[in-house]
Amino acid sequence: MPRLRTLGNRVAMAPSRQPAPQRSSDRRMTGRALQERRLRIWSRDPHCAACGRLVAMHEFELDHIVALTNGGADMDENCQVLCIVEPDACHRRKTQADLGRST
Repeated sequence: MPRLRTLGNRVAMAPSRQPAPQRSSDRRMTGRALQERRLRIWSRDPHCAACGRLVAMHEFELDHIVALTNGGADMDENCQVLCIVEPDACHRRKTQADLGRST
């Protein structure tokens, strides 16, 4: 009796269900920890890093000196206070520059 030929393995391995490793730019700080960081950075220096204006707690946003999209770390040493009050709105201008857009 002749032997039957077997077919090669035609079943491919399924892709991994494990999520891809996160980059530091994907793991942004949120919630209470973010609010504590805002207070810490503002208490260290309550002036806009770009224009030097003294800003109140509701007049600024934290900015990453080296943007997360450009490989910057999400840590206190990479954060600064930038004003959001018009006409300067330094944070908006810096964000546009970080993204390579002109204002």
